[in-house]
Amino acid sequence: MSIELRMVLKRLFARRYPTEVLPDWEPAPWRMELKAAEKQKRGFLERAEYSIRWKPLHWESFPEEGIFGEKKAWFQSHDVAYVASLGREDLILIQNLYFGFPDPPEWGLASRPSSQSKGNWSHWGHFPDIPEAWELP
Repeated sequence: MSIELRMVLKRLFARRYPTEVLPDWEPAPWRMELKAAEKQKRGFLERAEYSIRWKPLHWESFPEEGIFGEKKAWFQSHDVAYVASLGREDLILIQNLYFGFPDPPEWGLASRPSSQSKGNWSHWGHFPDIPEAWELP
């Protein structure tokens, strides 16, 4: 990581939470301790740099066995619109049905290790715009 990027990140995280961590990004859940929000934001920023080709979920042809160990109802109840696998990590891209103030921004990101099909998902917050490195169909 370049020195310039480190300094920018340090300034972002040195500000007071919640709106000053980064105004366009929100932690999930919204009320979260500063250190936890900073960790979540770092996880989002790391994944935002990855070149990810997202696959849309097609409800009419959703596999009966599920995806990533989760059934169709789980994906629908969490507003998941896209999935991807990257290395040893499975990712879900959430497209919130209700978004914008006072609701969270439109998009959310969560992931978990591919080896933990029954494990908990790590949420990386909500954001209004798709990172440039990501590709949606």
